[in-house]
Amino acid sequence: MEKGDQHPGHFSIFEDANVSEREKYKYYIQNDGETRELREKVRKVVAGKGLSAVMNDTKWLELQSAVAKLPFAPPYVEKLILENKTFAEVQIDHQPHWLGDWNPFYKEGMSLFFAIEYIKVRPQFAEYQGRLVSPKIHDATDAFEQLLNELNIPYEEDNGTFTIYGYR
Repeated sequence: MEKGDQHPGHFSIFEDANVSEREKYKYYIQNDGETRELREKVRKVVAGKGLSAVMNDTKWLELQSAVAKLPFAPPYVEKLILENKTFAEVQIDHQPHWLGDWNPFYKEGMSLFFAIEYIKVRPQFAEYQGRLVSPKIHDATDAFEQLLNELNIPYEEDNGTFTIYGYR
């Protein structure tokens, strides 16, 4: 953060329970110099590729919040606008052994929403049971799909993996 961008209590806003996640997000993307530069780079790439926004901040925040109601945080992988990865390179295991970090960016969770081209979510979790025992499979596929439909979030589903586009 640039010196001129700091405001009194800049970081205290993120610890204030009375400030909504939307307000925290907007405050950060509007007041952090590096984030404004990143947003401009993303805007140029989006325009250069002829992409259109599919999700907005409100939809991402709703999704991020609603995931907390699931029995576990579904694993996901993300493809950021500024990454040079193909769709085929961004894959997720059939039954991941890890959970997704759906926390806000300031808690080192999800990336800044405007930078996400898409995420692939696999709402299954293979829990380690021991060396000689098969993992226990937790499956929240139906609950996750219901959540997406309730929030009117557009998605594509392929063999239990959901792709949610930020841009297309």
